[in-house]
Amino acid sequence: MNRRAEPRQDPVTTRPDGTAAVAMAGIVRRFGPTVALAGVDFEAAPGEVHALLGENGAGKTTLMRILAGLDHPDEGTVTVAGRPVTRLDPRALREAGVAMVQQHFTLVPTLSAGDNLALARPLGRIRPGARAARERVERLVEEHGLAVRADVPAERLSVGERQRLEILRALDAGARLLILDEPTAVLTDAEAERLLAVCRRLADGGRTVVIITHRLGEVSAGCDRVTVLRRGRTVLAGAPVSEHDRTALATFMVGTRPSPPVTRPPATPRPSPAEGAPRLRVRGASLGRLDGFDLEADAGEIVGIAGVDGNGQAELEELLAGLAVPERGRVTVGGEPVPVGDPRARIAAGIAYIPSDRYRRALAGPLSLADNLEMGRGPRWRPPRRRRLRDAAEALRRWDVRSAGPAVPAARLSGGNAQKLVLARELATTPRMIVAAHPTRGLDPESARTVANRITEAAARGTTVVWFGAELDELFAVADRVVVLAGGRASGPFPPPYDRTAIGLAMAGAS
Repeated sequence: MNRRAEPRQDPVTTRPDGTAAVAMAGIVRRFGPTVALAGVDFEAAPGEVHALLGENGAGKTTLMRILAGLDHPDEGTVTVAGRPVTRLDPRALREAGVAMVQQHFTLVPTLSAGDNLALARPLGRIRPGARAARERVERLVEEHGLAVRADVPAERLSVGERQRLEILRALDAGARLLILDEPTAVLTDAEAERLLAVCRRLADGGRTVVIITHRLGEVSAGCDRVTVLRRGRTVLAGAPVSEHDRTALATFMVGTRPSPPVTRPPATPRPSPAEGAPRLRVRGASLGRLDGFDLEADAGEIVGIAGVDGNGQAELEELLAGLAVPERGRVTVGGEPVPVGDPRARIAAGIAYIPSDRYRRALAGPLSLADNLEMGRGPRWRPPRRRRLRDAAEALRRWDVRSAGPAVPAARLSGGNAQKLVLARELATTPRMIVAAHPTRGLDPESARTVANRITEAAARGTTVVWFGAELDELFAVADRVVVLAGGRASGPFPPPYDRTAIGLAMAGAS
């Protein structure tokens, strides 16, 4: 981020009557033999933006789910605005003014933005008409600066719009304490910057905002105080952000000095494409906002796709992954059309898919980790349960998926561990092509580096990679060239060394 949403120099710590906005003391949460939280204390003040940091599996989301009434502690107390909360359920916490925007969306896909607002906070027994629902969304959009199309069903909104709608829904319910779980993971840098400015305005108006994030830049750019968890324990409690630089915060998170940034491993000689043809070829593809898009990529090449959310990235992702048929044009891998509508056929064609929305398109929450690893792979015959559990346990160990074991439901995983589970399945073999849509989204720096390195290592072995990214620094570190999507059309390609200004102008539609 370029501009700084200036945090308060001396954030208040209590209300005028001496009470904190929220205080959690001695919180313990166990999942079988796994201790997710081991006596955690947490306190946030009114009128501040408070960052909650930690590696994947550190317990951040579990702690905040308890605060929102979505989970129950085995031990500990919760106080909101000076009043002990004895009934820790969603309704009681909503009435206390607490709202949580989770990583996985809770919108009804077939309803419009206005109807989703009305469903969350009915204004009477009569459902509002389309005009009233639209005006309600437009008022909130204007008030908070979070753009959402009011009349479009949630399933047709971009990932970024759905995230913004979730935030608007919480604000519409009158939340005084707003918890945002990785809110900028689906946003571009510019959108994230605007969201931090919204958080600052909310705090200046007296609300408390707690941001769970892995982006250390966001902490220094827009937060007042920071709490860091490591393996279920508090290692830094409510410290002023100004007292710790990014390196110090990363060290608190991982317990050692952070690893160096992502870099491309040495590439093996790229296989020569058959008869000189590129591995991936997209010709005149049109779908939704995507308009006449062309792209070619060779074996062993990483092509980065950049652009402001909503300019055709979602449609291109669907075409490459075989989720949709182009209205016009053609998409081929190795000279053959991408199989559409059949994950087994896609995998058999050597196409791995890391989707932008893992919960909708990659994981079955009620099923076990072992079942999710097995989904869509190989023949329809399934090996015996004992063997599946043994193989799954080994895959979880290799990918450092922290869980209570391969038999637990995937819905129990934190966001970062869920993403690593997807990667463990999709990269179990060396595919011909990887469609990687924000593959490091929601991961802590160490996990993000591991995931990025696994993908770049596959490219070094000859796999073609199309990498959709919102963070330009990451794209610049991994990509052989970058293509910008603006208005559904391609600008570029831009080769290294990358001209950030030129790419920024292209993203703004000025090139």
